[in-house]
Amino acid sequence: MQPHDLKRRVLAGMGANSVGMAITIGTQLGSLPIFLSHWDTTTYGVWLMLSALPGFLSMADVGMVTAAGNRMTMSLGAGDQRMANQLFQSAQVFMLVVCTGLAAVLLPIIWWSPWPATASDDQRMALVALCLGVLAALFAGLSEQVFKSTQRYAFGTMMGNATRLAEWMGWMLGLILVGSFAAVALGGLLFRLAGTLLSVYLARRNAQGLQWGMQHATLKMALELGRPALAFMAFPLASALSLQGVTLVVGGLLGPVAVAIFNTYRTLARTTVQATAIFSHALWPEFARLFGQGAQGHLMRLAWRSTWVSGIQAATASVVLFLLAPWILQVWTHGRIGFDPMVFGLLMLYAAVAGLWHVPRVLLMSTNRHTALALWSVGTGLLCVGLSAALGQTLGLPGVSAAMLISEGCIAIACAWLAWRASPRYASHREALP
Repeated sequence: MQPHDLKRRVLAGMGANSVGMAITIGTQLGSLPIFLSHWDTTTYGVWLMLSALPGFLSMADVGMVTAAGNRMTMSLGAGDQRMANQLFQSAQVFMLVVCTGLAAVLLPIIWWSPWPATASDDQRMALVALCLGVLAALFAGLSEQVFKSTQRYAFGTMMGNATRLAEWMGWMLGLILVGSFAAVALGGLLFRLAGTLLSVYLARRNAQGLQWGMQHATLKMALELGRPALAFMAFPLASALSLQGVTLVVGGLLGPVAVAIFNTYRTLARTTVQATAIFSHALWPEFARLFGQGAQGHLMRLAWRSTWVSGIQAATASVVLFLLAPWILQVWTHGRIGFDPMVFGLLMLYAAVAGLWHVPRVLLMSTNRHTALALWSVGTGLLCVGLSAALGQTLGLPGVSAAMLISEGCIAIACAWLAWRASPRYASHREALP
């Protein structure tokens, strides 16, 4: 592997991730005025509730697609196309069973359930279309793993970004042309399905032996992937504890005004974490490929150098954001939320620490050695909620911010220790790959 090829792929991946973040921010900012130009606030509120419900389906793959994608990348890195194909087709069967099973159970319930009694056919049709869109996105994750495992991470990420943008444009088209809930949801579904089919088609090209089908799928392979797949589910739980859980603590202890201030500060501070993720996630396929090749020295040098780069990036961004925060808050909130240097400073330290351990986190996750980290993540999430309640009661928002910083420091230390402890096993694990 040539160093300039690796740098090119990482930079391309960072570019694709940056586009994804821009699309997310742009659609979030653009949705509100467009919807409110056609609907009143009550109708828009109903749409928000309808569109939020299918989000729970997004975890239906129980981490199987990501776990399989990691192993596929490792196997192709080791030159084992047969194993990569078995993994891929086993994941296909799993996702086919999950998606069709959920559709068969949920869609009739949505359409014929007597609850809620006030739901109109328009709302039920919209919910059906939204659920189908989420299931299509889950299945499309398989093609994204093909791109990732065949050194086309940036292209696959751009395809995913383009499909998300197309789905949103389908929503807007349905809103403008018809204006019903069903029209909005069906417009998005049509574009989502088109993007999914195109992604599957393009993934077949230069697939390095990976084939769509079921003939090489095995139950044993699916069971082997079960443990790392389920461990991936712990990370959304840990995130919910440290984000939504702390929000509830602040609201219960300090009231809704404090919630508005704290969440605004935290959202702003976490932009540095998101910027770090742009870099670290671009390294994901490179880590998995080097692990599969057994290139222990190259892998660890890349990981620790990248950790320093990520840390410097997070620290620099945190300092700059702290200096700009008074002006940003004035413009963003129209002066309704002022600047508290103590609270915001602690949250910026939290963000800097979060950026420091992002690369070791991706190192463990990309090589399916994240089970212990998953347990630590849930544990520190619980610690964050408990400390927030204890310190917030006596110190207010500075105490809650300090609790987030302390818990983030704990998980950062644990992650660095787990990554260091795992490093001597790279060479032996390469030999143990089936």
